[in-house]
Amino acid sequence: MDDLVKEVIPLLQYLIPGFLTAWIFYSLTAFKRPDTFGQIVQALVFTFVIHGAVVGIGVLFIWIGDHGFDFGYWDKKAVSIWSFVVAVVLGLASGYLARNDSLHSLLRTIKLTSKTSHPTEWYSAFSQHKRFVVLNLVDERRIYGWPMEWPSEPTQGQFVIFEPSWLADDGSEIPMAAELFVIDVTKVEWVEFTPKTWVDK
Repeated sequence: MDDLVKEVIPLLQYLIPGFLTAWIFYSLTAFKRPDTFGQIVQALVFTFVIHGAVVGIGVLFIWIGDHGFDFGYWDKKAVSIWSFVVAVVLGLASGYLARNDSLHSLLRTIKLTSKTSHPTEWYSAFSQHKRFVVLNLVDERRIYGWPMEWPSEPTQGQFVIFEPSWLADDGSEIPMAAELFVIDVTKVEWVEFTPKTWVDK
């Protein structure tokens, strides 16, 4: 048992930067965390990228040191510090790229993919089309308003609608006596996106 622990602890220490990056990524995005095996695979991938970047940084600093600019020793402490820095930067950068779809937008432009970086088409519709919506409820009533918050997926979560109103059959608005209206997504049958944006209000 002691031998197993001695083998596992160095492996976990090696993977910690990758786990840190994955934790930051999932904390900043609407993606669901994978199962344990998937998390380990992702940590391995992130760890490979992090350690590759740290090796490159080490080579650069050693080269700079050889040319008269001494920043100190490149030792285990320096490797640990830079692994942490690269892990945090990689987590923040990957979360940013996934949230604003910039990487996939570039890849779509050069015809490498037709996908977005968002976790679902549902999430993509709400994040890319910021406008007033009509929630068609399962009981055939309709709510109109501005979606301040929405569920990451169509099966669980709640809508937070700002300045909500009921929509009559003739399309007229019946204002509610509330500034915010929260409704569970399971009460919504489908969502309509109107042409009206907040700027048009």
